[in-house]
Amino acid sequence: MLINNSSVVAVRCPWCGSIQMNSISPFQLSGGGGLTFNCQCGEELFTLRKTESGGYQLKISCIACDCQHIYKLGYKDLWKTEVCILSCLYTRIEVCFIGRREPVIEAVERYERELDDIINELGIEEFLDDDDLWFESFSQFMDTIEKVNFSKELGKNKVDSLAERPERSK
Repeated sequence: MLINNSSVVAVRCPWCGSIQMNSISPFQLSGGGGLTFNCQCGEELFTLRKTESGGYQLKISCIACDCQHIYKLGYKDLWKTEVCILSCLYTRIEVCFIGRREPVIEAVERYERELDDIINELGIEEFLDDDDLWFESFSQFMDTIEKVNFSKELGKNKVDSLAERPERSK
């Protein structure tokens, strides 16, 4: 009898925008080292490692705020939950989906539909064709959110988290 303990981690690349799905298993992390996953464009998406306490640490490059977040996950979050959704600390935008393949795919599809609905409601589809204009507008939007959230206490998230600035490749 085969037991499938693998999970899927779905993350949108903050550099090229594509959603990457990566399969992981507990056996890949059993040696004490961590795993690093890169996007097809070559940029680092996330690292996952087992902690000394038996939990897991997921470090992800966030598409929503241009920071890196570190999430502390338990065994159940990573291997037993149908789908665990991690959100950006600053914007509360969903940035990572972890769990069984089918529920993760459904969550990503829902996320994509909601994002398309927001874009359509705002009437900004024409800006998406111009990458430079889109990037500049999105950067200004995120800078505004960061300023608003800077002085506010974020409260207790379901998953403990930290944030730091990522290094960008040139």
